[in-house]
Amino acid sequence: MNKIIILAISICISVCACKPSKDETSSLKTADRKPLVTNLGNNVILPRYVALNTSVNAFDSEVQIFTAAPTIENLTSLRIKFYQAYIDWEYVACFEFGPAAASTVNLGTKTVNAFPADTAVIKNKIVQGVTAIPPTNSAMYSGFPAIDYLLFAKSLTAQQIVDSFTVSSTAVKRCNYLKTVSSDLKARINTTYTNWTASGANFISLYTNSTGIDLGSATSQTVNMLVADVENIKNFKLGIPLNIIQNVVVGDGSTVNPFKCEGYHSDSSLVLAKASIESLRKLYLGIGADGTDGEGFDNYLEAIDRSGLNVQIKNQIALLQAKLDAIPAPISIAIKNPAGKQAVNEAYTETLHLLVLLKVDMASAIGVMISYGDTDGD
Repeated sequence: MNKIIILAISICISVCACKPSKDETSSLKTADRKPLVTNLGNNVILPRYVALNTSVNAFDSEVQIFTAAPTIENLTSLRIKFYQAYIDWEYVACFEFGPAAASTVNLGTKTVNAFPADTAVIKNKIVQGVTAIPPTNSAMYSGFPAIDYLLFAKSLTAQQIVDSFTVSSTAVKRCNYLKTVSSDLKARINTTYTNWTASGANFISLYTNSTGIDLGSATSQTVNMLVADVENIKNFKLGIPLNIIQNVVVGDGSTVNPFKCEGYHSDSSLVLAKASIESLRKLYLGIGADGTDGEGFDNYLEAIDRSGLNVQIKNQIALLQAKLDAIPAPISIAIKNPAGKQAVNEAYTETLHLLVLLKVDMASAIGVMISYGDTDGD
């Protein structure tokens, strides 16, 4: 616990100094950022939205099939489609800017992946016959976590879940609610994807032609949201299940919160955490959807003579991935035993170290000010 507190204090001190002074800004070494934003926009970000748009459409189509004929076979097919869409979501979670941040869309972690879902509220909404999801203040009963509960409810067998959509007193309303939540998720993703493309708001053109480092620039927004995503991984995917709040273990450290894990009902917490880090690794390296290693932040750091920092970041990502590999899946079960809990704790610590490298060192080297809402004290 003392180590965590000390590390938290050192992060806080470092971040307080992460905004470059005028002298530092004037002497900041820069390089051409056009290749960076062009590759990230065309070969990393847009293809990821294509993948998510495709998978969420496939999931929604499967929802229509399942609700028309709820069977074990159709539930199994629906779950597979859901897994794919959830993993694809992890690959765009760090792009909460531009079209995703539009007030009419609100496609972000706090709106479509606020876990755990409030199952009591969901049950109440089903009884009420809710057929529309408000764009705000609905996160706890919609999005991926709500679907995770509806399709995998931990206390029920697969047959009992099918029965809840067929013979229960709220079966019809439950079918309608699943379709409503799926439709809402699909609409947010479809709109975001379209507005990145030339057939929509053409944000891809704005992004790839934004070569500055000022607030609102492509580089600034990408760095900020990359860091914010690492923060979310630290705080919510790993920290809260361990009962660590603001980098401090709550109480005597004996309490854990398995039900607060991402993908709790489907036991997919570790798979999703690994997908999150892999998505950040490929973003950092500029690796496109086809596997091509294009211009990334690693290349940019090399171009401004910060090769040492680049090596540190790549090594830290690799170390974090190794720590995640050492966790017995899922996280919700791993934290219930000493060895598993220790493994998750080690992954948490390495996430903190990665956060410092990105939020303080990389942001300062590039000249980007961290401006997203960070309220957890680090």
